[in-house]
Amino acid sequence: MSEFDAALDAWVKGDRMQALSLWRMLAAQGDARAQYNLGVIFDEADGVERDVDLAISYYRDAAAQGYDDAVYNLAVLLEELRPEPESESWREMIGLYSSMAAAGRADAQFRIAYFYDLGEILPRDQEQAARWYHAAAEQGHAEAAANLARCFAMGEGLDPSDPMAFKWYSIAAELGNANAARYRERVAKELSASERVRAGDFARQWLADFNQGKATDA
Repeated sequence: MSEFDAALDAWVKGDRMQALSLWRMLAAQGDARAQYNLGVIFDEADGVERDVDLAISYYRDAAAQGYDDAVYNLAVLLEELRPEPESESWREMIGLYSSMAAAGRADAQFRIAYFYDLGEILPRDQEQAARWYHAAAEQGHAEAAANLARCFAMGEGLDPSDPMAFKWYSIAAELGNANAARYRERVAKELSASERVRAGDFARQWLADFNQGKATDA
């Protein structure tokens, strides 16, 4: 059994001190998995007192080695601290989210879209918001799909299209967004019966292709 697995085994069995000792040793030796685990532990106060600075330090160490989850968690933690615009931490947060979004990570794409949509963390840009919502929605991000539907319904960053709004609200509902079905019914009132059927067919085909893609990946 490797030292990392021994630490994991100790953690599962409740020997937190032994696990932390082993992971700290491995982290000091440059083990990205140990650095990430310690970041999560101190970030989430899992059996220890929360230490944001220590969590950031461990996340940064793992992120520097290309550990994707550490990159994302570091961005989330920096966002939680609400850095001042244009500050060093703000630039780091935006850079991390942007790099992950460009690499195709759906939750990072959603955050970038939301920043552009909200207009507080980044300057409001509806076209950029719609672009990144679309990228995340195509990967099955339910909230991104719902927000993309809203962009089509309201003509925010996209040409307004009630059929496309209906399609994406239908997709978002199937992906688990709690409010999407209600908004879809509002949009449905603006469509003819044939338009509703066609938009629904497009949604079902998208979902079939998406689920087939997941099955293939598995």
